[in-house]
Amino acid sequence: MARKRTRKEESPVDVTLPITPMLDMSFQLLSFFIITFHPMPTEGQLAVNLPKVDAANKPQEDPITPEDKKDEYTITLIAASSGDVANISMKGPTADMGNIRNFADLYDQLKKVAKSSARGPEGVSITVEASNDLIYARLIEVMDMCKKAGFETVNLMPAKSR
Repeated sequence: MARKRTRKEESPVDVTLPITPMLDMSFQLLSFFIITFHPMPTEGQLAVNLPKVDAANKPQEDPITPEDKKDEYTITLIAASSGDVANISMKGPTADMGNIRNFADLYDQLKKVAKSSARGPEGVSITVEASNDLIYARLIEVMDMCKKAGFETVNLMPAKSR
């Protein structure tokens, strides 16, 4: 006769997980990242480098045909000593709008330029001349206004010395 084997019931094995070394390691990593983290100043988070005045005066290499030539408008932003906008002016072929009082007036002028152009906003070239002391947030506001007015591209240029 064949012997019948009986299975021994296995007792449940207690698995112990050493939590203390894991906590020690996690706190060491956390403290390392907190100590070595060096945040940049708010103004430095936006990497905008305006070209030098010498680069702006170089002649163009490709001649532009008359039908491709755009109406060129220049928005000049002069900074006050605090870095905020002190003076706004806009020059172009249709008018010379000097001493614009605020950003709302500038936006109205941009809408008028977009409507008055024969080819619409695509036929207009907008260049923003900004002094180096200007807070970049103000420059971004002007670029956003140009985008809302319908101009897809905006050129940046440093303000010329007066």
